[in-house]
Amino acid sequence: MSEKIFSHGRTIHSVAYDLALTLATKDEDTNTPYDLLRRIAHYLPVCIEAAEEFKESESGPPVTDIKVTF
Repeated sequence: MSEKIFSHGRTIHSVAYDLALTLATKDEDTNTPYDLLRRIAHYLPVCIEAAEEFKESESGPPVTDIKVTF
């Protein structure tokens, strides 16, 4: 799959939440909705950090010295 993660309106927080939710659902200690929310809150900060780093690597360097002529 060559499509970028941060496309179609995806934000750092939406990607991070999806990651945290995925990790939380794999946790064997998650048995109730409260447990799930607690685990998401636990994983979310590190997932935000990872999403920020990934977005930077995905976007590449800024474009400079563009010359437009008509």
